[in-house]
Amino acid sequence: MNYTRININLKHPLAFWSAFSDSEERFFWQDSQRNKTVIGCEFLSEITEDAISDYPFVFYKQTFYEDVKESVWTGIKSGLTVFKHYYILTEDESYILSNQPESLPEFEDKPTVFINHTIVEENSPYSDWEKLFNAIQSEIRLGHVEKIVASREIIFTATRPFNIESIIENLIANNPDAFVFAYQFGGKTFLGASPEILIEKSGNSVLSYALAGTVSRTVENAEDFLLNDSKNLAEHRIVIDAIHDKMAQLSDSITVGQTDLMPLKNVYHLRTLLSVQSQESIITWARHLHPTPALGGFPQTQALDFLKNHENHERGLYASPIGLIDQNGDGTLVVGIRSALLNDNQLYAYAGCGIVKDSDCQSEYQETKIKLKTLLEAL
Repeated sequence: MNYTRININLKHPLAFWSAFSDSEERFFWQDSQRNKTVIGCEFLSEITEDAISDYPFVFYKQTFYEDVKESVWTGIKSGLTVFKHYYILTEDESYILSNQPESLPEFEDKPTVFINHTIVEENSPYSDWEKLFNAIQSEIRLGHVEKIVASREIIFTATRPFNIESIIENLIANNPDAFVFAYQFGGKTFLGASPEILIEKSGNSVLSYALAGTVSRTVENAEDFLLNDSKNLAEHRIVIDAIHDKMAQLSDSITVGQTDLMPLKNVYHLRTLLSVQSQESIITWARHLHPTPALGGFPQTQALDFLKNHENHERGLYASPIGLIDQNGDGTLVVGIRSALLNDNQLYAYAGCGIVKDSDCQSEYQETKIKLKTLLEAL
């Protein structure tokens, strides 16, 4: 597919996003590690994996479960999407790639107008969480699972439709070490600021994060506490071991890094990097690893069966692989956490945490509330 390059120096990249209709499919992606932004607008087609090399960038999304229940997520599906127009911003250059440059809309390089959204939370009783937590603890005591990642869906209603550009800008400003994403489809927008790489591929080098174990930054001596807390270390070890074992099924050259802290705006996480050399595609790896015990639980099959039967909401793209792949097949897929689905003036926010034998119900509930701040502070 031929794309024309148009050099352009935009001071405000979201002006490109704003030039297209809210009803059209589009995506926003900012890779904080490479200081690179890519925006794709105006849907071109869904493609198969063997066609990736025909397009400058491909947007990848994979629903948490293979099938999506009737819900606000109805209509979403996994796949590879390509667009007619891309805007790319790096430290060195800024340009548009378009396969139909004559159809580009006119746009002004204007700054985003920031909006303070007034929201009301729908009732989300603690008793619902307590019931789910106790059911998980029962599964653990019976020896069916070691860990299950429970999640909450909290619904907020605003006094006006949400302004997507304002929220994206705030996510970027508040989360400089995260991957900020937004995907708009059917008038809805899934967005967030994820700290967690599921799979990153560059040539034959493949990387994944084991990210599990959390403490609020408000806790006294939070860093020392997290690095030495037996409950969090045990939870983290489950994730390391499971990713290691999964990687070993596709490669025999696994390197496990040292466990360190990942500091974010509101929390610290335990993080361990695992890497391999592999010729398998990034999509093969994403399907192979998802969901890790940091998102679903362990053992995987038993944990997912439990969640399907006990979580009352549809996860959709929450905690699922989402990201950008270039024409060489290289790219980064994060998990869609610290995220929400926006539909007109309603916001469906998602937050989860890993439940293990030594977990405390109230503490885990508070952890979900802290994680929700990533989205709520961007409103």
